[in-house]
Amino acid sequence: MKDMILRIIEMDKTARELMQRAQKDKFNSDEEIKVKKEEIRSEYLERARKRIAINEKTERKLAQEQKQKIQSNYKKISKNLDKMYAEKCDEWVDTIVKNVLGE
Repeated sequence: MKDMILRIIEMDKTARELMQRAQKDKFNSDEEIKVKKEEIRSEYLERARKRIAINEKTERKLAQEQKQKIQSNYKKISKNLDKMYAEKCDEWVDTIVKNVLGE
Protein backbone atom coordinates (compact mmCIF):
# COMPACT_ATOMS: atom_id res chain seq x y z
CA MET A 1 0.00 0.00 0.00
CA LYS A 2 2.84 2.32 0.89
CA ASP A 3 4.49 1.54 -2.44
CA MET A 4 1.30 2.39 -4.27
CA ILE A 5 1.03 5.77 -2.53
CA LEU A 6 4.68 6.48 -3.34
CA ARG A 7 4.08 5.55 -6.97
CA ILE A 8 1.02 7.82 -7.14
CA ILE A 9 3.01 10.66 -5.59
CA GLU A 10 5.87 10.01 -8.05
CA MET A 11 3.46 9.93 -11.00
CA ASP A 12 1.88 13.19 -9.80
CA LYS A 13 5.31 14.78 -9.52
CA THR A 14 6.24 13.58 -13.02
CA ALA A 15 2.95 14.85 -14.41
CA ARG A 16 3.54 18.28 -12.85
CA GLU A 17 7.06 18.41 -14.29
CA LEU A 18 5.72 17.48 -17.71
CA MET A 19 3.02 20.12 -17.40
CA GLN A 20 5.59 22.77 -16.43
CA ARG A 21 7.82 21.79 -19.38
CA ALA A 22 4.83 21.93 -21.71
CA GLN A 23 3.89 25.39 -20.44
CA LYS A 24 7.49 26.55 -20.74
CA ASP A 25 7.70 25.14 -24.28
CA LYS A 26 4.43 26.87 -25.16
CA PHE A 27 5.73 30.17 -23.81
CA ASN A 28 9.01 29.74 -25.73
CA SER A 29 7.10 28.86 -28.90
CA ASP A 30 4.95 31.95 -28.51
CA GLU A 31 8.06 34.08 -28.13
CA GLU A 32 9.71 32.45 -31.15
CA ILE A 33 6.56 33.09 -33.18
CA LYS A 34 6.57 36.76 -32.17
CA VAL A 35 10.24 37.12 -33.12
CA LYS A 36 9.75 35.32 -36.43
CA LYS A 37 6.67 37.39 -37.19
CA GLU A 38 8.63 40.60 -36.60
CA GLU A 39 11.50 39.35 -38.80
CA ILE A 40 9.10 38.52 -41.64
CA ARG A 41 7.37 41.89 -41.27
CA SER A 42 10.70 43.74 -41.36
CA GLU A 43 11.87 41.81 -44.42
CA TYR A 44 8.58 42.48 -46.19
CA LEU A 45 8.74 46.20 -45.44
CA GLU A 46 12.34 46.37 -46.62
CA ARG A 47 11.47 44.64 -49.91
CA ALA A 48 8.45 46.90 -50.34
CA ARG A 49 10.57 50.02 -49.81
CA LYS A 50 13.07 48.80 -52.40
CA ARG A 51 10.26 48.11 -54.89
CA ILE A 52 8.83 51.56 -54.24
CA ALA A 53 12.21 53.17 -54.88
CA ILE A 54 12.64 51.23 -58.13
CA ASN A 55 9.08 52.02 -59.23
CA GLU A 56 9.59 55.68 -58.39
CA LYS A 57 12.66 55.87 -60.65
CA THR A 58 10.82 54.10 -63.45
CA GLU A 59 7.74 56.32 -63.11
CA ARG A 60 9.86 59.48 -63.05
CA LYS A 61 11.67 58.38 -66.20
CA LEU A 62 8.38 57.60 -67.98
CA ALA A 63 6.87 60.90 -66.83
CA GLN A 64 9.92 62.80 -68.10
CA GLU A 65 9.69 61.04 -71.47
CA GLN A 66 5.97 61.86 -71.70
CA LYS A 67 6.65 65.47 -70.76
CA GLN A 68 9.26 65.74 -73.51
CA LYS A 69 6.86 64.26 -76.08
CA ILE A 70 4.12 66.68 -75.05
CA GLN A 71 6.50 69.65 -75.17
CA SER A 72 7.72 68.55 -78.59
CA ASN A 73 4.13 68.27 -79.82
CA TYR A 74 3.28 71.73 -78.46
CA LYS A 75 6.35 73.20 -80.17
CA LYS A 76 5.21 71.71 -83.49
CA ILE A 77 1.70 73.11 -83.00
CA SER A 78 3.13 76.50 -82.07
CA LYS A 79 5.36 76.55 -85.15
CA ASN A 80 2.40 75.62 -87.36
CA LEU A 81 0.28 78.39 -85.84
CA ASP A 82 3.10 80.89 -86.27
CA LYS A 83 3.51 79.80 -89.90
CA MET A 84 -0.25 80.07 -90.53
CA TYR A 85 -0.30 83.49 -88.88
CA ALA A 86 2.61 84.69 -91.01
CA GLU A 87 0.89 83.42 -94.17
CA LYS A 88 -2.68 84.53 -93.44
CA CYS A 89 -2.34 87.45 -91.03
CA ASP A 90 -3.48 90.09 -93.52
CA GLU A 91 -6.35 87.90 -94.74
CA TRP A 92 -7.58 87.28 -91.16
CA VAL A 93 -7.35 90.98 -90.27
CA ASP A 94 -9.33 91.90 -93.38
CA THR A 95 -11.99 89.27 -92.60
CA ILE A 96 -12.31 90.43 -88.98
CA VAL A 97 -12.59 94.11 -90.02
CA LYS A 98 -15.21 93.29 -92.66
CA ASN A 99 -17.24 91.25 -90.13
CA VAL A 100 -17.06 94.03 -87.55
CA LEU A 101 -18.05 96.70 -90.06
CA GLY A 102 -20.80 94.48 -91.43
CA GLU A 103 -19.55 94.37 -94.97
